[in-house]
Amino acid sequence: PGLWGGYADYLYLDPHALVHKIDDSIPPEIATFFNPLGAGFRWAVEMPGLSVGDTIVILGPGQRGLVSVIAAREAGAGCIIVTGLTADERKLELARELGAHHAVNVEKEDITNLVREATDGRMADIVIDVTSYSVEAVKQAINLARRGGKAVLAGTKGPKPVPDFMSDQVVFKELTIIGALGVDYPNYERAVRLIESRKYPLERLHTHTLPLTDAERAIRILARQEPGEDAIHIALVP
Repeated sequence: PGLWGGYADYLYLDPHALVHKIDDSIPPEIATFFNPLGAGFRWAVEMPGLSVGDTIVILGPGQRGLVSVIAAREAGAGCIIVTGLTADERKLELARELGAHHAVNVEKEDITNLVREATDGRMADIVIDVTSYSVEAVKQAINLARRGGKAVLAGTKGPKPVPDFMSDQVVFKELTIIGALGVDYPNYERAVRLIESRKYPLERLHTHTLPLTDAERAIRILARQEPGEDAIHIALVP
C-alpha cells in the first residue's frame, strides 16, 4: 500500500487523517471527482475571493478548467470565460454545457478583445491558469486581469521560464498573483456534497475507467502520449 498515493488496493492513513463519507450509490469513478472539484472551489473561488457577479477567465478547458467552471458557477460568478485550442473543441462545448458564458478557441478568436467587450473595457476580476506547460498562459493571465485584479497560477510549467515577462505589468496594474497547489478539508467536503447532489453531469467529463495495472498507461493518456486517446478524467478502479 502507498502512504499518500492512490495507485494501490489499500492506503495507509495518518492517525489524524480526516476522511469524507460519500453516498455508496455514487460510482467510484465519479466519486474521485472530489479531488479536482475541491481544487476548483479552492483555486477559482476561495483563494482569489470570487464574489457574486465577478468575471472570471479560466485558461485551459481540461479537467481542472471544467471543474473550475462548476465552482465559479456555484459561487455566483457573473461571467465565466474559458479558453482553449482547436484540439479542445469538445472540451469547450462541455464548458458551455456546464455554465460558461463564453468558450473561446484562442487560435480563431482574439481573447483580449472578447474579454474587453464582455466587461465593457474593465477586463477580468480573476484569471486562473490551469494549463500544463504553457508559459504563454502566464503572460495571458496578467494581460487579461483588470487593474487591481487577481491572477491564480495553478498550471505547472516544468523547468521553463516565462519569456519576455514584464514585471512592470504586475506593478502598474497592482495585480495580486496567487500560486495554487493543494486543497483543504472544507473544499473537499464541499466537493463531496456537490457530487452527491448530482446537480452536474460529471459523467460527461469522465472519459476512461482503467484497472490498477494500467496506471502507467493512464498517465501516458493524460499526457497525450497515446495516439487516438482524448482524455479529460481517468479513474483507476481495482
